[in-house]
Amino acid sequence: MTHKRDKRLLAVDGGGTKTLLWVGDGEGRILAKIQGESTNLKSRPWSDVAGELARLVLEGLESSGSTAEQVDAAVLGLAGSDRLEDKSRVVAHMSSMLPESVISVHNDAITALAAGTFGEQGMVLISGTGSICCGFDPAAGTYVRAGGWGYVFGDEGSGFALGAAALRAVVRAFDGRAAGTSLTDKVLAKLELSKPEQLVTAIYEAPYMRAKVASLAPAVFEAAREGDGQGRAIVKEAVRELAELVAAAYARFSPERRRMPLVLSGGVFSDALFLKEFSNRSDIQSLPLDIRVLNVPPVTGSYYMAVRQAGLRLTSDMIRRIQLQCKTEGECNHDTFS
Repeated sequence: MTHKRDKRLLAVDGGGTKTLLWVGDGEGRILAKIQGESTNLKSRPWSDVAGELARLVLEGLESSGSTAEQVDAAVLGLAGSDRLEDKSRVVAHMSSMLPESVISVHNDAITALAAGTFGEQGMVLISGTGSICCGFDPAAGTYVRAGGWGYVFGDEGSGFALGAAALRAVVRAFDGRAAGTSLTDKVLAKLELSKPEQLVTAIYEAPYMRAKVASLAPAVFEAAREGDGQGRAIVKEAVRELAELVAAAYARFSPERRRMPLVLSGGVFSDALFLKEFSNRSDIQSLPLDIRVLNVPPVTGSYYMAVRQAGLRLTSDMIRRIQLQCKTEGECNHDTFS
């Protein structure tokens, strides 16, 4: 019988900006943490995503001193992976590298929720590079979602939406179509530019355009805190859009209005003003939700799910050990717009 310490579990969280992979044992000891580029299935070609996943797996196994045959379970939370055809090709790709492993693929919102509820039912609102709200009850198999439609016709209230609104404010002011705004200086400084005319090349020729635009969200927060009218208006609109996602998802997930946790995840919620504006909205406060800001990396949820997928019990000691390793290494939920 294989001892828990000899078992290997693999956890992945892939967002619009970066991907994190953990390799750990059956007692909650994280043996390797590897970071890579985005593995969002809807913003990068499949060949790029497959190559990045392969690199992360091989590096994680090598760094942890593990073999592929030791991996009992692998859980991947990937942005853009709701559809069966996407899950199937990821599972097939991972199975070719981890032949003895039970592999499952979920939308990254589900694994973020698991990080905040330890795999129990609840709701999660992600506002990182993109945005989505989901409700999930693993016992009943119930899953609902609102948002998550991508940056072309969705991702309201996300880092990308905030950044795009800031860019619009800057160019409108430059054209003389709107009043001046402190966002001009802040956005140009963030992008290391000297004048608005340089924005077209800086944004449209960026290798990861969505991440580049989302990286401007902190400039919006700073402008709003300083009382800039454009900055405050952008924040208020983003908060309104996110509250709308929550209300829509909750109405479908719990028509009987059960009390449950709402886990907030993603870099946008790292701003205290934004978090306060969202939490204090009357339409949010009227819902029977216990708001929890995720204070561990979302990949933690993938790890919790991998523990159970391997047939192991997720104990309170294991949870404490995993969370302590996050805190010891200074990790949290908000290091980038993921």
